[in-house]
Amino acid sequence: MNSRRKGAAGERELAGLLRTEGWVKARRSQQFAGNPEGGSGDVVCGNFPFHVEAKRCQQVQPEKWMAQARRDAPAGKIPSVWIRRNGDKRWLVIMDATDACELARQIAPPLLERPVAGGVVLPTTLVVQGQMISTPTTNPNQTYLS
Repeated sequence: MNSRRKGAAGERELAGLLRTEGWVKARRSQQFAGNPEGGSGDVVCGNFPFHVEAKRCQQVQPEKWMAQARRDAPAGKIPSVWIRRNGDKRWLVIMDATDACELARQIAPPLLERPVAGGVVLPTTLVVQGQMISTPTTNPNQTYLS
């Protein structure tokens, strides 16, 4: 199979995976003239938060692929690279750590201890889904090192 056909097959496979996972409008962007969802990702879906660059290959070049995803991602979409190695059935996702942390904050806000004047650490209280969650300090005299 030539690389172009293998890439197209990988994009169709990934679009099928996303449809199975609930994004029923996921499709290969090159199948249609124009792109009503915006962006030029390999797989598009209007309500999917990621700009998808799909790679089905053996050689991994994450920095090069992420540069392409960042360059091509439209406003409001998170650049990501979806990769499946030859012979493997699982798709893996590569994304910037800052984007992953932002997603994690939206799912489960971090429980942080914050430094205050004088370097003393005070417990932080968060409200998550209507519940107050505290992070008590075990040592009230604990300080951050500068």
